[in-house]
Amino acid sequence: MSINIAVLNLMPNKVETERHLKSKICSLDKKLKFTFIKTATYVSKNTDSKYLNNHYKELNEIKNQKFDAFVCTGAPLEKLPFESVIYWKELKEIFNWARKKTFSSYFICWGAQAALYHHYGIDKYLMREKVSGVFFQKKHSQIDPLTEKLPKNIPVPVSRYASIKESDLLKFKELELIFGSKDSGPCLVVNKKNNEYYNFNHFEYAYDTLRNEYLRDLKVDSKTQIPTNYFPNNDPENDPIDCWMDNSKLFFNNWVNLISINKKEK
Repeated sequence: MSINIAVLNLMPNKVETERHLKSKICSLDKKLKFTFIKTATYVSKNTDSKYLNNHYKELNEIKNQKFDAFVCTGAPLEKLPFESVIYWKELKEIFNWARKKTFSSYFICWGAQAALYHHYGIDKYLMREKVSGVFFQKKHSQIDPLTEKLPKNIPVPVSRYASIKESDLLKFKELELIFGSKDSGPCLVVNKKNNEYYNFNHFEYAYDTLRNEYLRDLKVDSKTQIPTNYFPNNDPENDPIDCWMDNSKLFFNNWVNLISINKKEK
């Protein structure tokens, strides 16, 4: 029995993002089938069109198919108002489809910010500078299937220019903060009624993703800050610290198990 997961990949480096997600959303005893979705109203300039046509579907092609879960990646659009995003209207349609047609959704970084804004009107705000690094996130909720066996404090990669105010989340009874940090803000939020998980950070990152982003940003701005709590002795010449992989695998395994249990009960 396969677990069918639809993935809206909004990242420019689509192949790398696919690899990150597939390597993390894994299960030793369950077969997973991924269907990758592309937007119809915007064509990626960073991925070969032939590759996209062969490996990606548009919503109209799959909206009547059955999926167990939905994933929405981030996108480098944090500095734009949501309504200024070219594919915003289409994105809202995809969010509505996912809520109606799948059992559970997992939104990442900008994707999480966009989904919260669409469903609840909670807007992001720009921080003074980009927050980049590995930050410990404190567990706020002890009762959630995705946090089972996770420690009370877990290190999670953070890479974003914008955040969400916790006070805005508290206005909605159906939203619950699961993990968060005083230094980097809310991390993981859940709507248990719809089994929607909003992660503003990056459980899916490989050990060297923050380094690659740092080197990329450094070419544009020589004053780019070194990612916090990432390089030993804060020296970019050192190999990054890999300290979140086990927790991220456990988190995603918990998610897959939650989906699997629902599938068996149907």
